[in-house]
Parts: sequence; structure tokens; C-alpha cells
Amino acid sequence: YTVWLAGVTAMNSASATLSFSFFGKPFGWLLNGYAFAVLLYSAVGPGTAADVLQQQGQKEVSASEANVILSLEPVFTAFCAWLVLGELISPQEAFGGAVILGAALLATR
Repeated sequence: YTVWLAGVTAMNSASATLSFSFFGKPFGWLLNGYAFAVLLYSAVGPGTAADVLQQQGQKEVSASEANVILSLEPVFTAFCAWLVLGELISPQEAFGGAVILGAALLATR
């Protein structure tokens, strides 16, 4: 499954790039080393590596624990956006995050 997913991720990144032209030349990114490196990084780095690491982590915990951890993704995303990018969190978003966090804590009991 992991190899299949890596291939699909790479193909999706490549097909998205093929639909755009680079510097006004169709397929110009093939001849540009920087553009190709960015494409390769986006396919292997955040796409494939993150998925493989998530699958490895899910093997180590029970299904209910994995569900609780994965349900906290929006909370961690909002926290990182505030911490790294300085984005402000609205009261509605803070309330939603608190509800998710509370549900996760309740589910672990």
C-alpha cells in the first residue's frame, strides 16, 4: 500500500505541474533543475514521508487511540499557524478546538 500511495502522490504532483507552464514554456520545468527539485521535494517530503510515518505510528497504537490522535489534527494545525505564522484564532475557532480537545480527552477515559 505504501509503495502504491507513494506512486500516486508522485503522479498527482507531476500531473498538477504538467497542467501549468513554467516561464511560459510548456514542460519547461523538465529542463529546469530548480523546478524539478521543488517538484521532487513536494512529492517525497510532505506527501510520501508524512504518510509513511503516519502509517507507522498507527501500527503502534490501538485504533481508538489513533482515532483520537488524528482527530486533533485541526487543533495542532491552528496552534502551529498561530505559533509559526502569527495568525489570529477567532473565538469560534478557539471554541471548536476546545470541543475537539475535550472530546479527545473524554474518549481516552
